[in-house]
Amino acid sequence: MSTSPSVLIVVLTGIVLVFAILVLLTIVITVQGKIFSSIEKKKNAQAAQKVVAAAPVVKAAAAVAPVIEAGISPEVIAAITAAIMAMGGGKYTLRSLTRAKGVNGPWAVAATITETDPF
Repeated sequence: MSTSPSVLIVVLTGIVLVFAILVLLTIVITVQGKIFSSIEKKKNAQAAQKVVAAAPVVKAAAAVAPVIEAGISPEVIAAITAAIMAMGGGKYTLRSLTRAKGVNGPWAVAATITETDPF
């Protein structure tokens, strides 16, 4: 008779080993998640401090009301102002807004070509 382990012992050892490694991986992933969330909270706190420090500058710039041409909807004004603030980080302000007269931009030309294309 040979001294090799029985098949049952090999199977049980394999199953126990697989589940032990899965538990270990779960613990490692949980710890990494907590570490990364801690780092993210620190970054958010630092960003919030920077925003609080920059807030008086933005409020001072927003005190001047822009000159808006009649007929431009408030939604368009809000969208343009938001785009300026997002791109400039608060250092640029909207001072006036007027429509361009008699100028067809590239979007208008593209829409005209698309809508008048024959089938």
